[in-house]
Amino acid sequence: MKNLKMTLLAAAALLFASAPLQAAAPGQWSSSGFTQWHPQDGKRVLGSAGTQCFFCQADSAAPPPAKEAAAPAAPRAPGDADGDGVLDPDDKCPDTPKGAPVNKQGCWIVKNLNFRTNSAKIEPKDEGTVKEAAGILQKNPGLRVEIQGHTDSVGSNAYNKVLSNKRAHSVMASLVKQGVEKKRLTARGYGEEKPVSSNATAEGRAENRRVELHVLPEKAKVAAPAKKKSAAKKKKAAPVKKEAVKKAPAKKAAAQQGAAKPAPQK
Repeated sequence: MKNLKMTLLAAAALLFASAPLQAAAPGQWSSSGFTQWHPQDGKRVLGSAGTQCFFCQADSAAPPPAKEAAAPAAPRAPGDADGDGVLDPDDKCPDTPKGAPVNKQGCWIVKNLNFRTNSAKIEPKDEGTVKEAAGILQKNPGLRVEIQGHTDSVGSNAYNKVLSNKRAHSVMASLVKQGVEKKRLTARGYGEEKPVSSNATAEGRAENRRVELHVLPEKAKVAAPAKKKSAAKKKKAAPVKKEAVKKAPAKKAAAQQGAAKPAPQK
């Protein structure tokens, strides 16, 4: 029995040795649980006796698959730099102070300020909303603002401009009355030039009749012009006094120079 086994093994070995090896095309393939490469691919011999897998490794030890490229980062959502509830791309007034009420464009408004028709007088019931604006200005003493008056399109543009200017100045006077320094304020009327809503509806016209406070940029410090050195006053040269030359009194020719006649010779 033992001799039979030995004979069978020898026959199998002889059969394997005599079987022609077919050249495989360069590349990688998987067969019988092995990942295999062509000899020309440069892999080292990993084969074992009794197999034809000389340039291979077990599939379990195959290199890990290439990592997929990371998905591009999602674009950052727009922010709200001044925290007024209006996103930066839509904010027409990006430097509104904290706590200031704004309209849909992000601009600071004197909220719920309603003037009577053709009037620029602030009613007692509206003093509170102006007081709120004064409080914000007092909390931000470095701010300078332009008080802007706006109207709807009812009436002529020229009339609306005058009326809006009066209303802006009324608000400025009220702010000064409540303790805001006048030098921090300017007032101007824009009439119907800058609507925020359509004038075709009553609601839109109501939104357009408004007073806004726009923060002004800080004044650039203008260097005082250099004082020109005052030219030294040229002193008038004192006229050279000519020394009086005393003229010697003329000597009498006859007396001083011996102009007498010579004595006669004896």
